[in-house]
Amino acid sequence: MQQIRMLSLKCSSLIDVLKFDYYNIHMEENTVVNLLAMETVEPKWRVTRSAGAVYFVLIALMLGCISLGNMLYANWQIPRHITQPVLYGLIAICGVSLYRRHFICFRYTFTDEQFAIEQTGGSKEKTIAVILIRDIRQISSHAEVKRVSGKTVDASLPPREATSWIFATVDGNDIAYCISASEAFLDTMKQQMLTHNHSNEPK
Repeated sequence: MQQIRMLSLKCSSLIDVLKFDYYNIHMEENTVVNLLAMETVEPKWRVTRSAGAVYFVLIALMLGCISLGNMLYANWQIPRHITQPVLYGLIAICGVSLYRRHFICFRYTFTDEQFAIEQTGGSKEKTIAVILIRDIRQISSHAEVKRVSGKTVDASLPPREATSWIFATVDGNDIAYCISASEAFLDTMKQQMLTHNHSNEPK
């Protein structure tokens, strides 16, 4: 059983997203989970594809900033206690930008019952959200949304104009999820929501 579980987790991220035990409980109840769409979005230009590459670039940035600080002091006698905070702040900004724009990917999984968002980076994966279809209130493009209030979850990649918003009520809390899914993926979600809502209408 353990070998089957490990093989399943390796071959299908869907089982991991839906939680292994939760998935099996429903399978024992003869509830079949149908995968309707799965999509992974990656940065268009990826400077780094592994954690090791990220560390290498950050070390290079640190060495470059230290050398620049020494040069400013040697040539223009600018004190290091003035240049160092600025340079270290630059390293932090570059590090965050490098991580968010060139390393992180997002995987969106949609079944006939729920929508899941995973964050991937190198060999690491993290489930950001698992939302039941009945909890989704609205799906809108970035251009259609003038203002977003309440809690927001950013699971998108640039450009911002190509993103979409999914508004849901989870455990009584209104949450807005910003994603970078394709039009085809969103159309599948909208169609399934209509089907799901129609099937749950009182007879």
